[in-house]
Amino acid sequence: MAQFTVPVPGTKVAEATDAVTLGEALHAAAQTSAGDKPVGLADAAALQAAEARATGLGGNVRGGVAAAAQQAAETNAKRAEDGGGGGDMVTLRDVVGGDAAAAMAADKVATREDAEKVAAAAARNVGKGAGGGVAEAVVAAAYMNEGRMI
Repeated sequence: MAQFTVPVPGTKVAEATDAVTLGEALHAAAQTSAGDKPVGLADAAALQAAEARATGLGGNVRGGVAAAAQQAAETNAKRAEDGGGGGDMVTLRDVVGGDAAAAMAADKVATREDAEKVAAAAARNVGKGAGGGVAEAVVAAAYMNEGRMI
């Protein structure tokens, strides 16, 4: 039996509750040292899983964070093949920008199931570049929210 995610409309979820949203977790990941690392396929997969969980859609949202991450991962791979330096690489901070929640079509409170899906997506692509920062941020957000939802 399939499980469905119900996205919370709008990006002001945090104002309605004091729980941490997926968008806020992505923003936090971009502000850590992970934000300075080049985006890899693991990052793109983790961002895609987070965006899919937030929107309830199965694929990338045109112009969304996941689509931008996928493009960045492909660009970085090509630059690495061409011998481009680390300074030319697109970072997680470049992709997420100042406000990931605003860049996403929908946002929702981060749950343990969200964290598991995002971490699994990153783990499937671990050998393909980075990925830890996004998954770790969503796991941390879900952990913080567990105490608030009891």
